[in-house]
Amino acid sequence: MRLLDYLYLDTTKLSDYMSAVDPGVLKEMRETTKTQQSDTEEAESFLNQIPTESKKGMSESTHERVLSASEKSSFIRLYEAVGSSLKAYDEDTEINLTEIEKRELIEVTRDFQPSPLSQMIDSILEFAAMAQNMGAMDDSDETREAIHGITMLFRGHDATQKEVPVVSAVDEFETSVFFLAHREYILRGTDSLDGESTLVGRVEKIVPLGQEVDLFDALKILPRAMRRGQAGVDLKNSLKDAFRSWPQDLGGPISNDAFTLPGPLVIVSPLAVFR
Repeated sequence: MRLLDYLYLDTTKLSDYMSAVDPGVLKEMRETTKTQQSDTEEAESFLNQIPTESKKGMSESTHERVLSASEKSSFIRLYEAVGSSLKAYDEDTEINLTEIEKRELIEVTRDFQPSPLSQMIDSILEFAAMAQNMGAMDDSDETREAIHGITMLFRGHDATQKEVPVVSAVDEFETSVFFLAHREYILRGTDSLDGESTLVGRVEKIVPLGQEVDLFDALKILPRAMRRGQAGVDLKNSLKDAFRSWPQDLGGPISNDAFTLPGPLVIVSPLAVFR
């Protein structure tokens, strides 16, 4: 029996893939979820009888544990159902771009790490929040607008909705692997995605040697109509210039190489990441 330590699990994709493999299994998943919700309501009813200080944090952890058990069990069933057709590349196997096709599921074990750009944005926003709480941050309109602009571009309206770009190290392999991890499906924080792990997902794009993908375009921080227009190009160049001179204590500076994803490259839509 294989025990997996989950770092990421996209439950929306999981339901979609399960319905394609076995509609009966999807119905069972829904019934299981309904049962789990009833169990959770019963647990919360019990927790409501406990003094506030004693139950602090218990309801949330109980809910998370119940849902995680159902989701992980469903993933194992899907994993076993597609196992024979899943192309797997372990930590010692190179990916040959001629062997894979768009929209097929693959399993890849690599040394992954969040993009330096993502780490720098996290540092900026964490520092800004801390400085504001301590009253040590410049409260000028220009500073507030800069922080607000970065937040909107890279985190969205609620500062959490944007994806985390993750790429494999290319020291050992010619072909690198890239995926965008949706924050709502990251189970242990973005730092958990740093290190060797196994990615299961669908091939979205194959980038051959000699071509590259702009990281800002991959992140879709700009509307589609702006990405190739001159206004979008100018904005991306301005951001790159700013990040290249960003202070080291805020995660900078970032070199030009960090803004592009060179081929050979496989872009994957992630379903699960585990160790």
